[in-house]
Amino acid sequence: MISKAGQYLLVIFALLLLNFILPRMMPGDPTDFLTGTAVDAPIDLDAESRSRLLEYHGLDKPLTEQFLGYLGKLARFDLGFAIYYRREVSDLLLERLPWTLLLAGTSFLLAAIAGVLLGALAAYRQGSRLDKTLVSSLMGVRAMPAYLVGMLAILLFSIKLKLFPTGGACSPFASHASVLDAGLDILWHLALPALVLTAEQIAGTFLIMRSSMVATLGETYMLMAEAKGLSWGRRVFRYGVRNAILPLYTQLGVHLGFLVTVTIFTESVFNYPGMGRLAYEAAMVHDYPVLQGVFLITSLSIVGLNILVDCTYRLVDPRTGHADE
Repeated sequence: MISKAGQYLLVIFALLLLNFILPRMMPGDPTDFLTGTAVDAPIDLDAESRSRLLEYHGLDKPLTEQFLGYLGKLARFDLGFAIYYRREVSDLLLERLPWTLLLAGTSFLLAAIAGVLLGALAAYRQGSRLDKTLVSSLMGVRAMPAYLVGMLAILLFSIKLKLFPTGGACSPFASHASVLDAGLDILWHLALPALVLTAEQIAGTFLIMRSSMVATLGETYMLMAEAKGLSWGRRVFRYGVRNAILPLYTQLGVHLGFLVTVTIFTESVFNYPGMGRLAYEAAMVHDYPVLQGVFLITSLSIVGLNILVDCTYRLVDPRTGHADE
């Protein structure tokens, strides 16, 4: 247990180091977008003001000193001040985080349910036309970049069929008669990006579930259930799925990491005001503190989920309780 805790501490330190270094590997610095040369530059800086700004944010110091200062601020729960947005990074994250949780949480839940059900069905009908169709179609969608799937969805459902808005999280300047109307408007804007994000995730859950279910269907207790004359639905969903779903639990951290990546692209395509869109905007203007704040939240979430899975897997599957004895 001590060695595993030490491993996680090393992982967290490595993430903090990468979180600090990666934004600074981009060419230029944040003041390049504050000098008046950029199209959307909010202010016009001369050379002296630019030097003072770099000094104020500590960007004129050696990287070692900058990193130590970054760690010192994190120890005080200070995420810094956004250079381009000219606001506290924590305030920006608190504004964007609920939208990302709504989008990512909805799509994660839909992908988990659909992936488990379709994976179990494909395993039960292994080798059939349904199985081959599901595997090929879901893998085809998974192979397509998230931004391409998003643009095709906008072209079909928003522009051609006019069923959903092209982007945003709610109708701008709209006055809603009630909270229900406001909620429906949010769900209307959420539907298309959530479906795109679900389509990008579902293949991973489907393949793991299908593989695990194929192995489960060959177990003795499943053959005994079939010999007793139990219906296929009871055999598959009551006995098969309950055991085949366990490998998915160990992959939660991997799924969350993939979800973070596709969420950034999806929010950018749909102009959805979440943390993924914020990371994209901050990368365009080299706003180091904002990038560090977004990466910190997402990376620690992934590590935290992996720690939770490690600590609770024995409770989910008691058969692993004697593995280390």
